[in-house]
Amino acid sequence: MKTEKTTNYESDFESIERLLKAMRYDPVINKKVVNIFNMDSYPRHIVLSNWLEQLRRNSAPQKLIQSLAFLFDDSIAEKVRSFINDHQIKNTKVIDF
Repeated sequence: MKTEKTTNYESDFESIERLLKAMRYDPVINKKVVNIFNMDSYPRHIVLSNWLEQLRRNSAPQKLIQSLAFLFDDSIAEKVRSFINDHQIKNTKVIDF
């Protein structure tokens, strides 16, 4: 049972790490995610849901979709947003950490 929980934690961490890497290397994803972070919970969920549906229709990589889906969780979204803010270089459009 402990192994299963550790595996889930590692999987969650890997998904968040993938999201951060996508934001770092893709300015479009970076801009959309930053804009989503600036929204309250309810509008964020609507925008995120619409974006994920669009990505699915366009056959985007499943791992990217899974990583973005973590942003539905308010506490995870806040932690990722805080991490990005703490590591963002001023006057830079794309995060660099």
